[in-house]
Amino acid sequence: MCELIFYNARAITMNPAQPLAQLVAIRGKKIFAVGDNSALSGFPKRGSRVIDCGGKTLLPGFIDAHCHIYAYGENILSLSLSPRDGVLSIADIQRLIHNHSRTKRSGTWIRAKGYDEFYLAEKRHPNRWDLDRAAPAHPVKLSHRSGHAHVLNSLALKYVGISAETGDPPGGVIDRDPATGEPTGILYGMSEYLSKRVPSLDDTDLKQSIALVNRRLLSYGITSVQDASSANNRDRWQRFLSWKTQKVFLPRVTMMMGYRHFLEMIRERRELDSADSEVCITGVKIVAGQVTGSLNPGPEELTRMIAVIQQAGLQAAVHGVEVPVIEAVCDAVECLMKMCARPDPRHRIEHCSLCPPPLLKRMAKLGIYVVTQPSFIHFNGERYVKTIPAEELENIYPIGSMLRAGVRIGFSSDFPIVDPNPLVGIQAAILRRAENGVPIQPHEGIGLLDAIRLYTLGAAGAAHQESTQGSVSPGKFADLVLLNEDISRIAPEHIKDVRVQMTVLDGQIVHEEQV
Repeated sequence: MCELIFYNARAITMNPAQPLAQLVAIRGKKIFAVGDNSALSGFPKRGSRVIDCGGKTLLPGFIDAHCHIYAYGENILSLSLSPRDGVLSIADIQRLIHNHSRTKRSGTWIRAKGYDEFYLAEKRHPNRWDLDRAAPAHPVKLSHRSGHAHVLNSLALKYVGISAETGDPPGGVIDRDPATGEPTGILYGMSEYLSKRVPSLDDTDLKQSIALVNRRLLSYGITSVQDASSANNRDRWQRFLSWKTQKVFLPRVTMMMGYRHFLEMIRERRELDSADSEVCITGVKIVAGQVTGSLNPGPEELTRMIAVIQQAGLQAAVHGVEVPVIEAVCDAVECLMKMCARPDPRHRIEHCSLCPPPLLKRMAKLGIYVVTQPSFIHFNGERYVKTIPAEELENIYPIGSMLRAGVRIGFSSDFPIVDPNPLVGIQAAILRRAENGVPIQPHEGIGLLDAIRLYTLGAAGAAHQESTQGSVSPGKFADLVLLNEDISRIAPEHIKDVRVQMTVLDGQIVHEEQV
């Protein structure tokens, strides 16, 4: 007996052998059959829920191949300083923090997130002294919209041990007053440093916020996520397992470990390999960049790190925004292919924001997987046009060129950096327009089917999971998304307004819109 049967659907399966279908039948946790409406008569209806889709689109469950679950939970509990919420000056930030501080006892941490200096009237980051005037009796931590910069007030700097005598940590920069050498409170590339020094949220509060994250993701049709936090360690892995066991968080979870934490856990891999397969560790995150003015880690160190990861049978997932980082990853993978070839290690570059044409062909040849964020075009496009030099803007998120060069790609949102709705990302990948309508290299746009594929089968492939997820095929996990209309018949500029009517995970309806 099939417990759930969809018929009269426009099923876009992502299965090349059967790209379209009308009927999908589910038995247990797996897809049992895919066909046309004529097959419906062959299924017993007793004990089954039979759903007439009315010609609406049925898709594989969306997969977000790069995100930060823990940070999303923290953000829900943090004060929003986003320009979307009307925060357009440092005075606005001060007012909100001051008002918030009046609801908390002295000494309690205040966390705020999402400020963007591009939209602030002062066109600069706030600093410690700005925050001191707003909440002198509370340690305050602001997170930039990118997650890669933070601002602390004087009390918070004291609590985390940063003073004029404190040196820059590896890969990070403590901004300083050029006249006095005193820290300004602005910290670049120091997320992991702060994660070890700023007190964690209360477990009960965090659990409640993760439950909200769960509901939001399911409402967007996201059935699987790949958590890419460099702060992921054994404790977080156990916390994810706990949330899964308690059904606080339902989507499938694939974790990357931070490199340092990965080294600590190598001896424990046997225990991890026997863990719940829904919280599996497939990769190791390396944060590479030029925050300090030079590549960190350096080329030789990066090659050594990827070699250690490859030897452990895992993927390296390298944060790569700038061209020198992307070149260094290509050099490292090429070197390892010559030294110790391993069939399809599928090492990844996360973001691949600025990538000129010669590097695309090289990445394709080396089998490097790119996990990128088309939603950034929508949410950040206005800033890109005004802040990135024209010669570099030509190569911003060149998704169309990547596909034409044969680069393997998976889509993601990098939430909580932007909203995780995959339909926004799909629209942005097609239209290449900023939220204000400004075009961003429109020749890099791709078609609807390719955009859907990169948020499903392509994203599954980014974690070696394409054999079980990412397409509507018999034997695969019964993870499905029913939209509220036929996405193939609407204008691309309206795709982001399409709603998820139903989400199915492991054969169970986990989200259903009330019609």
